[in-house]
Amino acid sequence: MAEYYFANPDFVRLGEELGKRGHHVSVLTSIREVDKTEKVRNMAIMEVNPIVTLHRLPHTLTFPTSLIYRTIKQQNIEIIHLLNDLSTNAALASFVSKLVDVPYVYTIQGPGTRLGHPLVDTVISTYHWTVERWIVSGAKTVILLSESLKPSAQELGVEDARIVVVHSGIDPEHFDPHQDKVKNKTQRLREHLGIGDALVLGYLGRLASVKGLDVFLSAVAHIQDEGRGVVALIVGDGAIRNSLQELANRLKVKTVFTGWQQDTLPYYSLMDVFVLPSYSEGLANVLLEAMAMEKAVVATNVGGNPDIVSNGENGFLVPAGDSENMAWALAQLMKDDDLRARIGTWNRQKVERHFSWAASIEKVERLYNQAL
Repeated sequence: MAEYYFANPDFVRLGEELGKRGHHVSVLTSIREVDKTEKVRNMAIMEVNPIVTLHRLPHTLTFPTSLIYRTIKQQNIEIIHLLNDLSTNAALASFVSKLVDVPYVYTIQGPGTRLGHPLVDTVISTYHWTVERWIVSGAKTVILLSESLKPSAQELGVEDARIVVVHSGIDPEHFDPHQDKVKNKTQRLREHLGIGDALVLGYLGRLASVKGLDVFLSAVAHIQDEGRGVVALIVGDGAIRNSLQELANRLKVKTVFTGWQQDTLPYYSLMDVFVLPSYSEGLANVLLEAMAMEKAVVATNVGGNPDIVSNGENGFLVPAGDSENMAWALAQLMKDDDLRARIGTWNRQKVERHFSWAASIEKVERLYNQAL
């Protein structure tokens, strides 16, 4: 049960993988027009029509009590999986589950969202301390994406015995830099973007203030005169793209903005170092994807990043907002080709061992069985 299921790729993949393993998966969700898809595999999708859409949040108010009840009964649902969200769907499903005596588990994916609007943030905080606190009180298990989220669960009153960390998974077979098609595309891309033999420091994701890309560009400005030429490669799009382009021009940092890309593999492959300068993260799939692509990484010491990166071992962690520390870490990797190669190899091995989808799905299956 999720509000915008198709906007949450981790939950979509979870449903598909469980379906592949022979489980019957039913999904109740509100569906935005942008999220509509025909590529639904191994799942039954039921759309909940919103009564009111709160665009500022953005969330919907829906009260499909009878639909939730019928779905549980008609499809013989044995366990319910809820996703933390400002969602009346999740609250109602937790209520109905008590009526029909079907257990549920609850996933907290990230820290509570704050948008900087006083009224909206008051609504979010009120929901967090009332509705969400009530939901977690009845969950058999509260699943977290990273160790860093334990305080968020504990402040809602969840005992440690009910908290389990299940990291996001990725598919290492897909994010494989040794595929011939990836190598060919990467070479053509290098020529197309006019990068030449410069060292590429890259970011991939949405362009938003919380991602700290101004700090990234400032860090590159600190080191761009240290011998070998560098290029900042920014893959993605968002509201602050124009301001980032203006900042890059002011700092005189050679920067390539590619916009949103469907096929990200050659862009990861093009990078010599992947940089995640965020002020806030849950567990960043882009960090795992870059590691699977055998990249050395520099990330901020926030959210789930310390679950993935051990500072000085398989990359560097730096304080959020600290361009000087980030510049120092980038400089260490820039001047040592062998170090970057060694870290890249270790990173792929780490993803294969600990962050594959197979490992994540098996852990979720065990939690379901325990809840039953």
